[in-house]
Amino acid sequence: MSSDLQPSVSQTAGASGSEFREPACEAVPSQHVNSYYQHNGNGTPPGASPNPDLGPAKSRCLAKQRRGTHASHMDVDFFDPEGVRNLNRTISRMSVPPRADSVASEDTLTAPGQFDLEKTLKMVVKKKDEARIRRRELGVFFQDLRVTGLGSSAAFINTVWSTLNPVAIYRHIQVLRNPPLRNILQGIEGVVRPGEMLLVLGRPGSGCTTLLKVLANHRDEYHSVDGSVHYDSFSPEQIRKHYRGDVQYCPEDDYHFPTMTVKQTLEFAAKTRVPHARIEDSKGTYVKKMTEVLSTIFGLSHVQNTPVGDAAIRGVSGGEKKRVSIAEALATRSRIQSWDNSTRGLDSSTALEFGRALRIATDIDHQTTIVSIYQAGETLYELFNKVCLLYEGRLAYYGPADRARQYFIDMGYYPANRQTTPDFLVAVTDPNGRIPRPDFATMPRTPSEFAEYFLQSEIAKLNKRDMDMYSEEFIGVPERAQAYGQSARAEHAKRMPKKSPYTISLPMQAKAVMRRRVQILWGNKAATLFLLFSFIFQGVIVGTVFAQLADATKAYFSRGGVLFFPSATDSRASSRTSSTLSMGNAQTLSPKALDTRELPWKTKSAPRSVRSQANLLSTATSS
Repeated sequence: MSSDLQPSVSQTAGASGSEFREPACEAVPSQHVNSYYQHNGNGTPPGASPNPDLGPAKSRCLAKQRRGTHASHMDVDFFDPEGVRNLNRTISRMSVPPRADSVASEDTLTAPGQFDLEKTLKMVVKKKDEARIRRRELGVFFQDLRVTGLGSSAAFINTVWSTLNPVAIYRHIQVLRNPPLRNILQGIEGVVRPGEMLLVLGRPGSGCTTLLKVLANHRDEYHSVDGSVHYDSFSPEQIRKHYRGDVQYCPEDDYHFPTMTVKQTLEFAAKTRVPHARIEDSKGTYVKKMTEVLSTIFGLSHVQNTPVGDAAIRGVSGGEKKRVSIAEALATRSRIQSWDNSTRGLDSSTALEFGRALRIATDIDHQTTIVSIYQAGETLYELFNKVCLLYEGRLAYYGPADRARQYFIDMGYYPANRQTTPDFLVAVTDPNGRIPRPDFATMPRTPSEFAEYFLQSEIAKLNKRDMDMYSEEFIGVPERAQAYGQSARAEHAKRMPKKSPYTISLPMQAKAVMRRRVQILWGNKAATLFLLFSFIFQGVIVGTVFAQLADATKAYFSRGGVLFFPSATDSRASSRTSSTLSMGNAQTLSPKALDTRELPWKTKSAPRSVRSQANLLSTATSS
């Protein structure tokens, strides 16, 4: 890279004339700054400031000192204010001491008739501390990340001739020895702390999905993943082996059972991850409270008994289905969540609701959230702490979200008229969509030049310092790994091995899955009963035909045809059970249909013996 492309003082983000100044914050002692992201054995209350001694205002200022961000934070009662107020009253009645003259300083009653959900959750955490129930957090650190995949030329559809052809076999051996590889990601580095939201931007094919999958520890589909990736003091292998439920990847499509209601979906997610160490609650009470809290916070109380639905079954709306996915992920109490283009197909208002729901979940549970969104709005963009911009697999920017726009303006590019910041960042990586500044003679144009320019910028130095601080505080600390493991093992059922990644025992898992299967079938009773009736009807017909055949050798082929008919129909019916349940329609074959050769298999392509049995079956039924 030439010296003309190196960032100077006047071209870097924060230069004079375009400097971003944060609002004045009260000074916070340095000892709190150094301990802001440290784990303590008890953790921090969800939705509360990580350091309770500072208070929420000072804690937000402290977060800005550590991260340099102005991300918006959503109120917990955004979706359902009335429901949250009712929930506050319910939880507050549970947390008020039985004696009227014994009122703690952390009482949830801030004033007559007013309730504070943050203080209520602090009371819950205090009870967990008294019961020695530890909370845990998990961040992700990645440095010099490089992901290699197989090239597109490696994808072939095998045929009989290509499998038996000696030349094809020789070429296949050559491909196995020297596969065609392609660098999907290269030189990616950064850190996402608990309580932060990272937005991953880039044009299609830039590697956004790959980055989210790798950070969520989904590596099997790639040829190799090189570089350093740490989840606090754990390696990816340790996370996969012992704590796989703490790291989740959520694809862009919402996969739910359409016949299950919203309440049943959330209850199943909470039931499969119910901790053994709880606060004086049975498992059923815990699941009920968790479902009620999540439904209220995310505005799903009015649709609890509504099926989730799909393209064939009418259910909740698109935005509500997104909130169901968020609540379901939060019910599993995962520590790191990756959301891959989850706003696809949603309008701008619903997409904003999705982002606000993620912001609420991140603030309450202090989890780590990584999201990739195409064509995000400005209001949605302001919810994120950090932004990562990928340019054909190279890192073009990684840093505070509120400084990214000015960074590329100082680089030498202008945003279009009324262009949002996310669209401007993505347009910079498009040679046909970016607008160069006329007063700049040279600026980065290729992916390698963008990556080199960023490495020499002040934003990269801030990112490097943040990575060094995180590495010093979290990586390679046996005490932290031991405390995290103790917190995870305390949640396991009594009969589960301590090193198992599952929380509940095998009988509890079988019971939950069997009950869910019944709920899936009962959710569409008409289709289930109609399908059952069709099987009974076909069984009566086939059994009657079989019983009326002569007890002689002349009925040998007829008996074979009759036995072949139910096996063929059962296999065909099982393959289309899901579509039958969705459409609520089942087909009943009659003797007249058999007589006209409307058989459930292709007799033309069947062997001659099969066709003869089919003809005998139709003759027997017609007689």
